[in-house]
Amino acid sequence: MEIVKIRPGYIIRGYMLKEMVGSGGFSTVYKAETIDPKPLYTSIIAVKVLHPRRLEKYQIRQFVKEGKIVKNLEHTNIVKVFDIIQQDGNFFILMEFIDTDLMKAIRNKKEMFDEENIIDIIIKSAKGISYLHKNGIIHKDINPSNILISYSLDKVKITDFGLAKIKKMTFLKFNREFRGGTEGYIPPEYYDGKPVDERGDIYSFGRTIEKIYMELGFKMPEKIKNIIKIATDPKPENRFESMDGIVYILETRKIE
Repeated sequence: MEIVKIRPGYIIRGYMLKEMVGSGGFSTVYKAETIDPKPLYTSIIAVKVLHPRRLEKYQIRQFVKEGKIVKNLEHTNIVKVFDIIQQDGNFFILMEFIDTDLMKAIRNKKEMFDEENIIDIIIKSAKGISYLHKNGIIHKDINPSNILISYSLDKVKITDFGLAKIKKMTFLKFNREFRGGTEGYIPPEYYDGKPVDERGDIYSFGRTIEKIYMELGFKMPEKIKNIIKIATDPKPENRFESMDGIVYILETRKIE
């Protein structure tokens, strides 16, 4: 089958691709608008496309697995996946569209944020990760670029499950081809071939909080400093036992 080149104007499931809103080593994400007066999902969605140069069998399996993992999830702080589709030799994930990611927003619209709403974003992100862990899913790539937000700040969603693993199947052996996670957020034990569990995501989340405050230039409250210190301890056993510990501190203790 001839593979059709995907570009703005391409139509899938009654949606026309508009501008590209994100791109990585394995996929490209487009904003898409319905051309049907009765849209299958919502009037605007996001369409993730596996790069044509990534069509090896194992890459396709990984991409499809990513979509399937998220399709079965329902949480206000997890991006919603509508469907996984193969069309014209390409593979697509159709999902909820959210305005931007947290890192882009911080760098381009810093005026959106203050000491109060950034705590709210951190809490909502933590709740999304907690939900994943309670469903046996380890994200493995928590960082500010994988937290989506709306410009109104009423939506905060964890996204990009390309490296996510079901806990009972997760074991990562260190080798020269290690590519898991984003530099600066990868927990040290990953490099030692140790079992991957929730505490790896907790480490990455601690580094995420640290990065958020550094980029915004906000004074870091002592409670936030303590959360980061515990979450990013080099020894997994010294970190929070679960994301709920972080949520509890942020929701029940005054941040000052």
